[in-house]
Amino acid sequence: MVVRVPTGEDQRLADHVVRLVGDLTAAVTRQRDPLTVTRRPDPGGGHAVVVPALDDLLHRVRDLWWQRLDPADRLAVHTAAIHRDPRPTPLGEVITACRLAADCGHPVTVPEFTSMTSGSVKPGPRGTWQAEVGTRPYGIGHIGEYGSIRAANAAVWDTIEANREILRDRLRAASPTLAAVAARGWEEPDVSVWATADQRDHDDPALVTMHQIAHRTGVRPAEADRWRAAHAAFPQPEPGTSVWYWPLVERWLADTGHLPDPIPDDRPTLPRDESF
Repeated sequence: MVVRVPTGEDQRLADHVVRLVGDLTAAVTRQRDPLTVTRRPDPGGGHAVVVPALDDLLHRVRDLWWQRLDPADRLAVHTAAIHRDPRPTPLGEVITACRLAADCGHPVTVPEFTSMTSGSVKPGPRGTWQAEVGTRPYGIGHIGEYGSIRAANAAVWDTIEANREILRDRLRAASPTLAAVAARGWEEPDVSVWATADQRDHDDPALVTMHQIAHRTGVRPAEADRWRAAHAAFPQPEPGTSVWYWPLVERWLADTGHLPDPIPDDRPTLPRDESF
């Protein structure tokens, strides 16, 4: 992940935030005396020195935040905080920026949050692997069934990155401030693969499901399944499974004129968009 160094618009934003915080802090200290938490002796032998409580000061600044900052300034402060953090930006912070931007008249429709942060690959029926994005209770996006762990895992990562790219495009179109957020590196998603070490070791990317065969030939799974039922020469699945050996299927498709050129990659179907 690449973290951009604030320049140009980012530096202007940072300077603006520094001024805002300074003004708020000055306003807080004018309201009433700082809370006394300790008294330490004066090195010169005079009266004890009052030490203000930083936490109390920060709480007062936070309270004034909602009273005095307009929506644009709230977005500016939030974005500046993102740029100050050298770590990849959490998606939650990106979504917060979108909500603050909506208050400024720059609404952004966000894909389902968990479809950009998490996914899983789980064993399916008869030797297949199920690819999903999202988490419960927010909703599971079922991508499809794959013949190998690697194919299912790639589909999950592709789906998550595709959803993130949709959001990045919308951020760039909404405002320069959000475009700066889009340009940063975002945290990696959490993708779990429910497979044993032995299953991973014996994973064969040449195995495909009817879902993959249909996608690669540009037809619906039901149509691909009809080929299998109507043509005795259609390759048989691996014994006891619902997966096929692709080189054999590819040869049959070529012989019968069903093989497109080029063959599409196993791209996923994106889950539906949701607004926050």
